Amino acid sequence: MFYSHDTYGLGHLRRTLALAGFFSARRPLTQLIVTGSPLAQRFALPRGVDCIKLPSVVKRGASRYEARFLDLPFAAVRDLREALLLGAARHFRPSVLVVDNVPAGLKGELERTLHFLKSTPCQLVLGLRDIVDEAAWVRQAWARDSSYALLDGVYDRILIYGEREIYDPVVEYGFSQLAAAKTRFVGYLERRAGLRGAEQIRDAHGLTAEKLVLVMAGGGEDGYDLLRAVLEAISLGGADARFDCVLLGGPFMPDAHRRHVLELARGHSVDCVDFVDDAASYVQAADVVVSMGGYNSVCELLSLGKAALVVPRVRPRREQLIRARLLSRLGLLRMIDPGELSPERVLGEMNALLANPHPPPRLPMRGLPSAADAVDELLLTEARPLTAAGSR
Repeated sequence: MFYSHDTYGLGHLRRTLALAGFFSARRPLTQLIVTGSPLAQRFALPRGVDCIKLPSVVKRGASRYEARFLDLPFAAVRDLREALLLGAARHFRPSVLVVDNVPAGLKGELERTLHFLKSTPCQLVLGLRDIVDEAAWVRQAWARDSSYALLDGVYDRILIYGEREIYDPVVEYGFSQLAAAKTRFVGYLERRAGLRGAEQIRDAHGLTAEKLVLVMAGGGEDGYDLLRAVLEAISLGGADARFDCVLLGGPFMPDAHRRHVLELARGHSVDCVDFVDDAASYVQAADVVVSMGGYNSVCELLSLGKAALVVPRVRPRREQLIRARLLSRLGLLRMIDPGELSPERVLGEMNALLANPHPPPRLPMRGLPSAADAVDELLLTEARPLTAAGSR
């Protein structure tokens, strides 16, 4: 069973789907994803995987949430989500629960489920992305919501989907010795090649130029400034902009922003798309990718070895900025600080990448098999094998 709280963008669900897909390909399993993502049903689910959709909430600030669709107070929606989580755990009876990035769940909604499963043979695994947020914020938030107590006394294993040499959450976030002993750095989660080839992508969008620039705005809620800067850069380049462009604007882009993006794109060799469930096909078809700095987008860029320009967001979290700075120092990507974003800067960076087609250095992407090995190791140590499909 996977828990993915999903209040902003697509990152948590996409990371969960990557893990579930790899686990499913490795051996027959029955897997249940419990997620708050409003787009849960728009992704193809791996074999042996189903999902439960929690009522969606949306983040309005660093620690402020509200219902996305329901006309209910947030407290009522949070209590409903908590009850659904506990009910799913009681009936599904997982051998393993993998929690994505939020130890206590959204506003503590997972705690009752964790304590219930702790009384069963279930093994509890917390998976953290490479960077949760600025260290000071994480330390304060985790001390306030009992996360440190859960790391010490409830979770059996803590997996970090990153490289310790790049960023060390054990040190930055002040893990206790007990929590540190449970922690495994498994590496970044590889993204496999897409299902469609470059020519299929080009044909589908009527692309004719020799070069293709792909622009990815994540879920789209905060991608407008990036998309506008790219489109204004294309306009600034005029006839010298000898490339086609595909914008993946994101399914959560506000309608007013979407309309303005479409207006700016009119008259240029630009095709705008809200959502695709096979972003890897677009990444591998592109010559250059301009992207926000979310964990999953960066993993796609690193996995497929693409020349990339990253413009990270800085609100409501600064983890994208921290990640982009660290990876740019290693020469794995180029970045523009959001405070320095301008059409002129974007055009110069894109032209520089198009003129120098050499791929960036490759980073070992060992996260998926290493995460599976870590779960298997935990289960073998406890002498409780994963439940295979059909043997429940």
